[in-house]
Amino acid sequence: MEIATLATIGGIAVLLILSGFFSSSETALTAASRPRMHQMEAKGNRRAGLVNRLREDQDHMIGTILLGNNLVNILASALATSVLISLFGETGVIYATIAMTLLVLIFGEILPKTYAFRNADRLALTIAPTFLLLVRLLGPVMSAIQYFTRGAQRVFGVNFDDNRDWSATMEELRGAIELHRGRGAIARHERAMLHSILDLADVDVEMVMQHRREIFMIDASLPTSQIVEEALVSPFTRIPLWRDSP
Repeated sequence: MEIATLATIGGIAVLLILSGFFSSSETALTAASRPRMHQMEAKGNRRAGLVNRLREDQDHMIGTILLGNNLVNILASALATSVLISLFGETGVIYATIAMTLLVLIFGEILPKTYAFRNADRLALTIAPTFLLLVRLLGPVMSAIQYFTRGAQRVFGVNFDDNRDWSATMEELRGAIELHRGRGAIARHERAMLHSILDLADVDVEMVMQHRREIFMIDASLPTSQIVEEALVSPFTRIPLWRDSP
């Protein structure tokens, strides 16, 4: 086998590795825990801060992933086609199509994405500096692509407003609370408490507070013996005292 052919095969292998890098980056950066990344950034973790910066501009992040992945996959397929045509003639096109479909599917998609999904936080922290550099290098290209993409969206009437539906976020929180449900009275109490926090905006003050005229209070100017007697008779463990005016 000629040196040029071996070099081309080596180039295909490198491109498949890059394809796996872009695929795993997509999964890791989107699946990494947002609360954990924010907590780590607050504690001074610079890589967690980079992950959060990448997520703040998801258009550029996803665009860079798609651009890089398509470039390396198309180039790898073109190189494989040229090699197999030189070895098998015109039927090499069929062989190249089958071979590259399997290779890209296994080594460029399934394996890297499965690994990234199972190790999302750790992988996101590892690749964040490198990926941020790629985003900056491809920034001008992505800006041009986004310009044409948003123009096409306007033509077809697609709304690209970045504001998320707050009600959807609330439902996500409720779902997360139910997803992590535990057993026992303590777990049920904690779950009910978290749900009550989410419902706080819909709760009227009169539902959780009582007017002071309906509260059992003791006049602080009464003799000590009478105050003690009333406190002992009362079913409450804490009793407010008043002086001059209740």
